[in-house]
Amino acid sequence: MAEINIGLVGAGVIGKKHALAVENSNNCKLAAIVDVTTEAKKHARALGVPFFASLEELFQGRLVDGVILATPSDLHKNQGVLCAKNNIPALIEKPLATTIFDAEALVTIAQQTGIPIISGHYRRFNKQIEAARNVIQSGDIGRLIGVSAIWAMKKHDEYYDVEWRTQKGGGPILTNLIHDIDCLRWICGDIETVTAHVSNETRGFEVEDSAAITMQFSSGALGSIFLTDAGPSPWSFEASTGENQDFAHLGNCCYRFIGTEGSLDFPKMGLWKYPSPDRAAWHFPMLKTQKVIGPGSPLVSQVEHFGKVINNEEEPRSSARDAANTLSATLAVLEAAKTGTVVSPRKI
Repeated sequence: MAEINIGLVGAGVIGKKHALAVENSNNCKLAAIVDVTTEAKKHARALGVPFFASLEELFQGRLVDGVILATPSDLHKNQGVLCAKNNIPALIEKPLATTIFDAEALVTIAQQTGIPIISGHYRRFNKQIEAARNVIQSGDIGRLIGVSAIWAMKKHDEYYDVEWRTQKGGGPILTNLIHDIDCLRWICGDIETVTAHVSNETRGFEVEDSAAITMQFSSGALGSIFLTDAGPSPWSFEASTGENQDFAHLGNCCYRFIGTEGSLDFPKMGLWKYPSPDRAAWHFPMLKTQKVIGPGSPLVSQVEHFGKVINNEEEPRSSARDAANTLSATLAVLEAAKTGTVVSPRKI
């Protein structure tokens, strides 16, 4: 089968990771780079692929079967719409858009044209996440009662030398928490309501540095998340899973799922249960089984999935609709903190 030609739009830090993922995939090849910088042009030359200064120029040549948009988030809507109107499927880096209005525009154009728009919530392709989802969805720990999550890291002070990161929308809720929100939605189901408290006391910027969140899922299960980018800890998705080699792998657990018949810690995949139904109470010891699973190569798996979506071999794992729902759940955290009320993502 012929390889699928992929155009990369945006050859920055994340874009280069996507380019490498395409090159390492078994069904796609990098066919073009679109950017406006001299550095990106040099990168395209080094990779031996054509360089274009705009999507319009790229589409004139009909060189690609799909594009990856690794551009600033506020460009996603217009670029995604342009792709769909040119019958080119798009994989858009998270977040899908910066507002629900823009996200819904992408959902609508995908529905109207029938051209796939999928979101780069790549952690859905992490082998550990896939395994955890299978445990929860299969009922292996019974009916899910609740989940507890923590994302706590200390970003280097220079990270906030970039001005937009100190302002509204630049904090860890929209930058980092959205990943965990999507993981929990993928594993546990849709989020119905959210409450939240945020603080900027540690760093003192306009934007939050810490948050405490509670939520209820459509199944009735409850969840809590503590988030901070201002305190050192070994408890975060990055430090726990070892998925991203830019971060030290510390091997602790960042999620814990509690069901009516057992519990699961993630990513160590420790499954805790009582040995028998007649000894299933707090007085008795529990048995732990564990299957060690590595993260795999989520970005490569995501690109290969994108190729299969383009070829109508698979349905999108993270469609525009699904990504819009993740965005609304994340924005609901900010709204709940602002208003001090219980917020439904459906009303964002």
